[in-house]
Amino acid sequence: MAKKTNSELISSLLYIIIGVILVIFRSETLGWAMTIAGVFFVICGIIDLVKTNWAGGAVSLIIGIAILVLGWAATKIVLLVLGILITVKSIVLLVSVLKAKKKNALDIVFPIISAVVGIMLAFGNGLDIMIIIVGVLLAIDGVIGLVGSIKK
Repeated sequence: MAKKTNSELISSLLYIIIGVILVIFRSETLGWAMTIAGVFFVICGIIDLVKTNWAGGAVSLIIGIAILVLGWAATKIVLLVLGILITVKSIVLLVSVLKAKKKNALDIVFPIISAVVGIMLAFGNGLDIMIIIVGVLLAIDGVIGLVGSIKK
């Protein structure tokens, strides 16, 4: 039972630390993660090439270099497309809700909030806001887990 409590304690502390890092550094953490992933793929590719796994090594190396060179450019394109798609879907949903005979406030508010998030992702700082939300949720989850593991 002590091992489970220690494991829960460590994972809760990691959640809190990661959550705080996400809140403080926001989108910078995405850049760090992309750099780490790119370096990881490059190292794995080199190891595979040394072991004469030519196909796997070449693929890993190409993926790693692509992540390192194109990481943020690709991310910005994906965020733009995702933001536009979310906004369009939200507007279509809002129009259908407004045409419906029975509607409540939540049916109207949700597509409006979704459209704002989509616009922010596409053209603003929506990524930072989403990362902050994820960071706060991770920190809260970590605190809840920490309290639970301490009570055991």
